[in-house]
Amino acid sequence: MDARTLDIKTIFGQERRHVVPLFQRPYVWERSSQLEPLWEDIQAVADRQLEGQSVRAHFLGAIVLDHVSKPTGEVEVRQVIDGQQRLTTIQLFFEAFCDFCKQHGKDKHHAMLLKLTRNDNQFSTDPDEQFKVWPTTQDQDTFRTVMNCGSPAELRKAFGVKKDDAAIDRPIADAYLYFYNAIGEWLNPDGADFEPRLDCLFKTLREYVRLVVIDLDPIDDAQVIFETLNARGTPLLPADLVKNLLFHRAQLAGDALESLYQKYWRHFDDDGYWRVKKGRGHARRARIDTFLQHYLTVKLRDEVPVGHLYVAFREHAAMGKAAEVLADLRRYADTYRSFDGQETGTREALFVKRLSEMDLTTAHPLLLELLANHAGDRSQLRSVLIDIESFLVRRMICQLNTRGYNRLFIDLLKALGGEGGSPRERVRAVLLSTEADSGRWPNDEEIKQAWLNNPLYRGLVKKRTRMVLEAMEHASRTGKTEKLIIDEKLTIEHLMPQDWEKHWPLPEARNSDDDPQGVRDRLIHTFGNLTLLTKKLNPSVSNGPWTKKRDQITKHSILRLNNVLAEHDEWNERMIRKRGEALLKQFKDTWPRPL
Repeated sequence: MDARTLDIKTIFGQERRHVVPLFQRPYVWERSSQLEPLWEDIQAVADRQLEGQSVRAHFLGAIVLDHVSKPTGEVEVRQVIDGQQRLTTIQLFFEAFCDFCKQHGKDKHHAMLLKLTRNDNQFSTDPDEQFKVWPTTQDQDTFRTVMNCGSPAELRKAFGVKKDDAAIDRPIADAYLYFYNAIGEWLNPDGADFEPRLDCLFKTLREYVRLVVIDLDPIDDAQVIFETLNARGTPLLPADLVKNLLFHRAQLAGDALESLYQKYWRHFDDDGYWRVKKGRGHARRARIDTFLQHYLTVKLRDEVPVGHLYVAFREHAAMGKAAEVLADLRRYADTYRSFDGQETGTREALFVKRLSEMDLTTAHPLLLELLANHAGDRSQLRSVLIDIESFLVRRMICQLNTRGYNRLFIDLLKALGGEGGSPRERVRAVLLSTEADSGRWPNDEEIKQAWLNNPLYRGLVKKRTRMVLEAMEHASRTGKTEKLIIDEKLTIEHLMPQDWEKHWPLPEARNSDDDPQGVRDRLIHTFGNLTLLTKKLNPSVSNGPWTKKRDQITKHSILRLNNVLAEHDEWNERMIRKRGEALLKQFKDTWPRPL
């Protein structure tokens, strides 16, 4: 390779196109993180010139270029292996400066700047070949519009925004607007020193902004160099590295890159769903990287740490052709995207919803594999989902820990790919394989003890308690009952209130060992005493006497959980236990366990 430090006039003074491959990520530099610091550095150099002080060049970083063979007579081309964010930003700066000069009648400066942004090849038939930098596919329309607009006013008009809007909400267009305004404020065209400032800024850009330009030889591995030099600028997502790796290999294999991109990867770039960050704290990351982690877990049948995603993928991808890996990624991505799009009311949709309410994303690789490769037999799939859900919910009710779930779901993935028996039989065998606290599937007797006696309202997160009560409502309905979809977040209500002292006298103690208050304080937090109400109804009935509370609930609620309350003239410990036993039967029917 050939590495040299060059100023901007040398880099862009040649008739050459710097083309960003379609498989690189789009333009992502932001005002506060990159654009403002760049302008501050350029402005500082220009200020020193203006004040007659010694000037040092501003080093902008490194770019890596790979030579592309072109027929004689065509514009020379370099493929941008690394540094596209820098090159695109410089061009946007030049274009803003060039348009500013034109708007203020500075024709000489405008003409000189135009030579740094446009090629002049009279034989070219492609109008886009005039641009010194040509971005990746996703940014080309916006870049072309910016470069052809001529002014911020025309740019805003082209994108249909108000004439005084500060932003257009497209990174490339917004970078142009920022630089145009920043240049205008510094130059102060109405001031007495406009001309000296103009000359200083022009000289700064041409001579004092420098880059290390690395031109690759044919024997250099562009992908390895790309990975090594990506420490500056906006950090790449693991998925960005994966994209570059796969398309680089596809290019070496002679595959049709544009076709592969449109068919297998463009949805990752165009659909904002994939770049949304989910999770909390250090676990917060873009969905596309979460999907990538789940995909690799499925493929490798092993845990893949977040910090090792790219390395693990590179090893995995080495086993197949790039086009085949891209096709496989797209198939699993479509399945992952379907998690949020399962048909309402289906067992699959219910499973996804309940996993979310239990915060068990560790099960997503298993769900991904089930929906991608075992959905042909719906009956078998739903049987597997019921078993897994039963295992998880029963352990939740018994308040057993979740620390071993990562390994459990890896074991279940391995079982799905095993031999002998149906998928359900293989999964069930794993779930029943241990009686240890770390991994057992609680039986009916354990559930009964926890359900009837433990103050679960205090031990469970509210959304999980609500999930169980909604499931009990669903279980109470028969084929003769109207269908009801609960599409609002109902609140959890204690039938005997937590503040029971005023209207709910304690029963008399039968002997000295009885503790009526302790028994009541425990039972009021069991499921036999819990129900669901709307947010408006809940406060109006919370702490009143039973008959008033019962009448208001049965008058306004359409839930079967609440309809049966009309039968009771009193509400006490005995009624809590009786209702708890009725709900327990529904619980066991909803989440059964094989004997």
